[in-house]
Amino acid sequence: MFLLELAKANRKSFYLLLWMGTLPLLVSSVITYYALSYEENIRLFGAMEWFAFFLLSCFSMGLALTPTTFIAIVTGYFLGIQAVIPMLIAYLIASFIGYNLTHFIDKGTFINSLRAVPSVSDFIQKLNTRQFGLIVLSRISPVLPFAIMNVVLPVIGIRLRSFLLAGFLGMLPRTLLFIWVGSQAKTLKTLLEKGERNSFLEVSFVLLLIISIMGFYVYLKNIISKKLEKGTKKEN
Repeated sequence: MFLLELAKANRKSFYLLLWMGTLPLLVSSVITYYALSYEENIRLFGAMEWFAFFLLSCFSMGLALTPTTFIAIVTGYFLGIQAVIPMLIAYLIASFIGYNLTHFIDKGTFINSLRAVPSVSDFIQKLNTRQFGLIVLSRISPVLPFAIMNVVLPVIGIRLRSFLLAGFLGMLPRTLLFIWVGSQAKTLKTLLEKGERNSFLEVSFVLLLIISIMGFYVYLKNIISKKLEKGTKKEN
């Protein structure tokens, strides 16, 4: 019942979440088609063309039109290690755009709905006391989409400064990994259409997943333990 009421009270936020969960897959399919069709032309891009590409990527990632992993792989394929710095800058700008877009649409209604339920409000408050770790773990996880977390983290009250700094640190290993994967690909067609098996990628993916799962486990365990300890003290 609570979830139904929450969804009704925050329709815009849920629509935004749906958008950011599905649209990147559709748009990346279109970009894949054009990237394969004009690969030779893209290889002739100069500094201005790549500047325009990364500038557009800031908005496409921030507005959830393209997955960050997809952009990292493609730029890694064409630029190699040179893609690292502009890609990280693009991530920061995209995070800023996504954060402010969520606040513009949500306007604090979601967090206010959660605060209406004491138990949930208390849990959210505990999460926000350790924002930095939560954001790093959210960003480092290879199974939590960048766009989805651009909605989830702001609506639970994460501060912008923590969101950007911790998010940058969390995205760093993923960025380096997928740029490297792109740089090692033999052909763009194999990389984008069929995928390219890579033992290093598979091991790294599993490693990042384990790190994020164990991190979330320890993080949430500490919060729950403190809550139980606080409850016991009140009873005594």
